[in-house]
Amino acid sequence: MLPKFDRHTLLFSANSFAAAMLALYIGFALGLPRPYWAMTTAYIVSQPLAGAVRSKAVYRVLGTLLGAAAAVAFVPALVNAPVLLSLVLALWVGGCLTVSLLDRTPRSYLLMLAGYTAAIIGFPSVNQPGAIFDIAVWRVVEIGLGIVCATLTHSLIFPRPVGAVLKARLTTWLGEADHWALDVLKGQDAKAIARDRRHLAAAASEIRMLAVHLPFDTSRLRETTGVVRALHERMLLLIPLLSGLADRMEALREVRDARVRAALNTVVAWIEAGSPREQGLDLIERLNDLAAHRRGASWSNLLIESLLVRLSETVRALAEGHALMARLDNPDAPLSPGLDASTRAKGMRPMHADLPLALLSGGAAVIAILLSSATWILSGWGDGASAPVMAAVFCCFFAAMDDPVPAIKSFGLFTLASLPLSALYMFAILPAIDGFPMLLMVMAPPLLFLGLYIPDPKRMGAALAMLIGFCNALTLQETFSADFASFLNGNLAQFVGLLFAIIVTAGLRSMGVDASARRLLVRTWRGLSRLARARQAPEPAAFAAILVDRLGMLTPKLAEAGAHQDFVGVDALRDLRVGMNLVAVQTARPDLPPQSRDQLDAALDGVGDHFAALAAGEARKPSADLLTRIDAALLGLSIAPGASAVQGLSGLVGLRRNLFPEAPAFLPEIAR
Repeated sequence: MLPKFDRHTLLFSANSFAAAMLALYIGFALGLPRPYWAMTTAYIVSQPLAGAVRSKAVYRVLGTLLGAAAAVAFVPALVNAPVLLSLVLALWVGGCLTVSLLDRTPRSYLLMLAGYTAAIIGFPSVNQPGAIFDIAVWRVVEIGLGIVCATLTHSLIFPRPVGAVLKARLTTWLGEADHWALDVLKGQDAKAIARDRRHLAAAASEIRMLAVHLPFDTSRLRETTGVVRALHERMLLLIPLLSGLADRMEALREVRDARVRAALNTVVAWIEAGSPREQGLDLIERLNDLAAHRRGASWSNLLIESLLVRLSETVRALAEGHALMARLDNPDAPLSPGLDASTRAKGMRPMHADLPLALLSGGAAVIAILLSSATWILSGWGDGASAPVMAAVFCCFFAAMDDPVPAIKSFGLFTLASLPLSALYMFAILPAIDGFPMLLMVMAPPLLFLGLYIPDPKRMGAALAMLIGFCNALTLQETFSADFASFLNGNLAQFVGLLFAIIVTAGLRSMGVDASARRLLVRTWRGLSRLARARQAPEPAAFAAILVDRLGMLTPKLAEAGAHQDFVGVDALRDLRVGMNLVAVQTARPDLPPQSRDQLDAALDGVGDHFAALAAGEARKPSADLLTRIDAALLGLSIAPGASAVQGLSGLVGLRRNLFPEAPAFLPEIAR
């Protein structure tokens, strides 16, 4: 299938080719031993967005330096013990990979690159350990040259800023949040609401990853990183808020209370008017006053009170989101003191991390490298050093996937497909030309064409495999030599490493979409169990960040798993709502009267037991005893004074609705 030929794609391919050829030319001029490494690195570093190139470039340079230093430290000391050297290098790669997988930001490139750079430098240097320092220096220079050329080219020649793409995505997201809120308040059908929430959950993680590159961008938005971070926090909170609001509207079906109905209509009009902040503050105060006047033990009163509290929180989040969006458009736009302070807060919210899976990935890399090294050492294969190198590279490149094996196979297949083209160039075209201008002309057709596929996420892997395989197989150096035996032998070692990477990964690390989804669900359920049993509340945005991140990862997995029996009745968004309701309850708990607190603790312990049983695979439905505990806590809070009781009631009502959607209405006389 032909690639897209739009302006951005054509410009990206041209810039990438220019960066690669510039790196190759400078490599020739400096007399670097392997200038083609600089050319290949330029393609590996290139990204469609200029800020992404720079953010990854910084960490790649640091990772290359760290990996080179490790190789210099390991090889001379252990060169006389090849088995021990292989073990140390394998453990270094596996350890770096494990730590890098715990950080799903560009920072992870630092340690991942440090891992396999040590392998790239260390294994081929075994035959000449005295030159290890010079080899390491040349590798750093060659890789650094490719990084610098790619960074300069994509930054200076019609750069495509991250800021422009991020701002457009934020504007779309906030508009979709408004649309979801209107659908909920106007009583749209469940399909429309489900569509809205899928879009928002998936986009939240995407925006998070774009925002990571913003400090490295060239656009004006680089100076508003704090505003983007604060806006992203409101996005994280809006997903469970709007979902919980939909749940309460569904429970009430059609609100008949005239004052409440008028308040809902006012919120609809406010959103349609663009969610102005000043009117929003008045609306929040009105909703809170109305909630306070709805106190009562009847189930309908509790639902309405909970609805109004959640609606007030939603209005606040939307108002703050639109105020922050206005600040992105106009740096002088006013913000409240509290909101302005949040834009100056440091650090991004945490993301999902899976230590056991990261350890398993690192272990698979260690074993694959050791098996490749054993084949190389025991066979006395002179060119076999490429086998453990490629095993390290393949295990690292695809470690973040649920099942890396198909991607490794595909990469190997397209690398293999590049070899006939490489052979044609090496033995027919390159011997017939002379000089760099002619080299540039003959290299342009395949590289420019393959570069058109890199911006497409679905085809990027295949295009990069072809490009890397083609560039590396040519081994372009200042003095050209075409030796078919060396060409065949060197490339054969790559596929030995590929084979061991596939075998070990398939046996130890691969998991199907069902197992991956189950793993995420269990992590979520264990987290909810711990939160329920805790006696303090986490910071809402930080807690929502992890759950929304897992939701973004889990939603496509559940869709792919289909009607699998293990996932019947699973609703990841419901778990998110339960989590935020638990946060609300735990926040209110310290200010409650002792008797109400004891009843609440009993209910929370029951919720913790339920999710612990879910995680252990021992139960599917919450028990009748838990419903009794929640109703007893509802009764106690319904007569307790203060704003904390109102907040606790809202959270408990949400818990009851999400855990027992089919349960009869709460009846205070039965609860007594």
